[in-house]
Amino acid sequence: MKFHSYLTLVFLLPFCFFGNCLKSVETDKEARSILFAGIAGSCFTIDSCFDQYAKTTDEGASFQVYDQSGNRIYARQSILDYNTYLPIASGSKWVTAITAMRAIDCNTNSGTYAGCGTVTTGTCATGGTLSLSRTTSEILGWTGTKGTITLRQLLSFTSGLNAGGGNGSGQATCISTLPIGATATQKDTCVNEIRDQSTGTPGALFQYNSNHMAVAQRMLEVSCGKTWTTMFTQLIVTPLGWDASQAVWKGNYRTNEDTDGSLSGAFGLSISPEHYARMLNVLLTNGTAKNASGANIANFLSTTSVTEILQDQYNGAKIGYSQFSAFGYRWQYGLGNWRFCTTTDIPAECDKDLISHSIGINGFYPWVDKNRNYMAILAVNNTGRKNGLSLLSASSTSLFFAETVRPLIHLQIGK
Repeated sequence: MKFHSYLTLVFLLPFCFFGNCLKSVETDKEARSILFAGIAGSCFTIDSCFDQYAKTTDEGASFQVYDQSGNRIYARQSILDYNTYLPIASGSKWVTAITAMRAIDCNTNSGTYAGCGTVTTGTCATGGTLSLSRTTSEILGWTGTKGTITLRQLLSFTSGLNAGGGNGSGQATCISTLPIGATATQKDTCVNEIRDQSTGTPGALFQYNSNHMAVAQRMLEVSCGKTWTTMFTQLIVTPLGWDASQAVWKGNYRTNEDTDGSLSGAFGLSISPEHYARMLNVLLTNGTAKNASGANIANFLSTTSVTEILQDQYNGAKIGYSQFSAFGYRWQYGLGNWRFCTTTDIPAECDKDLISHSIGINGFYPWVDKNRNYMAILAVNNTGRKNGLSLLSASSTSLFFAETVRPLIHLQIGK
């Protein structure tokens, strides 16, 4: 049964989503007993499941569910407010993929897509029209096999850029140590370091690490002649009404260091769950986002871009490193998000029981269910792991909560 296989996963899986894994901390016996009761026992309403989960968190949590029109149909919070900006770890990957596809859409026809600002037709066309098929050779001047790496492969982690020459989930140190206002030379030195330490063949291997997206961001910067911060502000922050002073990227969100986050697209953003929902709505509705007043922003993304983000992007690549496959789970990957289903060997069967998600190591967990036409966001920042189970990381706990409440959500929406 899916539940039992999932229970095995959450007990076994110590997630490492980028860089170093979370270290064990002093256990909290009360939280541990609450969490174990939740796993071994059961809860029967979304409220009771959430309340039980929230008691195991470091800083509280919030949970929201939205219907197919982007209307919020469920909301509950404990300490952590819906509008509080906090790091979202790998929840950032979806934001990076959407930013990239916005740049492509706006470059193709800025008059069609909403809020393109000064990103007009042709401005991101270094070496030709910007698209997922553009290569590192065309934009960054890379040569040889690594010059054939495409933007698509970078956003789907199939570019062959491994972590430190290995197969883990790490990243080049320079990504998190770039100084504020890093120069083009400093950024090029960093992505060239990633290139030179990598041994994989483009398109042949899926490896979950931060290096791919760092190179993708640099490709977009060079092609568009703008910094990542400028593009992100024009394409995402301004039209969605995000707080520009808080929606910032950092190279290392776990410390108080002032670092440049322009290559940290895999993990570096801080955002509130309510504001994240305005963006996530675009994937649920095939192109329509929400602005600050809750009104629709039509044509925020093309339907083609939405499809590209959510579809299986492996294209025959072997799974080299994945937190999931290490325990026999073969979940697929799109652009910046996991394709989470029971049966992955048969794509048509996977599509029948599919959610798309971009979970962070701190437990932040947004997901979209296109089959049942809803989306949900669990916001939490469990960097200290109050739950106290050394083999059950914050992300695993959030996954378990989500799998527990999903059937309850389905009952509520009648699907």
